[in-house]
Amino acid sequence: MFNDRQIDLLSRLMDAQMLRSQVHRANLANTNTPGYRAQAVAFEDAFRAALDDGGADAAMGVRPEIIEPRSTMMKVDGNDVSTDRENVQLAQAQVLYNAFATLAAGKMKLLDTAASPAPGG
Repeated sequence: MFNDRQIDLLSRLMDAQMLRSQVHRANLANTNTPGYRAQAVAFEDAFRAALDDGGADAAMGVRPEIIEPRSTMMKVDGNDVSTDRENVQLAQAQVLYNAFATLAAGKMKLLDTAASPAPGG
């Protein structure tokens, strides 16, 4: 198997989107739970900053963090889940995951082609 830093970074980005999808699904599952506060995933800003400041090695050290934003409007029962917001965030996470997976697959194909013997040779 190839060891490539770009693939490692894409894998980290895919992991963050998987976690984000799980968090938004859990939020949707708790739409009617009194007192439930929606959660979110903080990752991209810290990942980007680490990548800019310390390169790929620093970025690989960044882990997604589950947070409670507390900036959303609460219903009378203390629940702040918005199904519209959660569905949009869930769709966005899926689109990003698919994009990162496509990029990783393309990179793997490129590496495989580069490592293959020349045709007829």
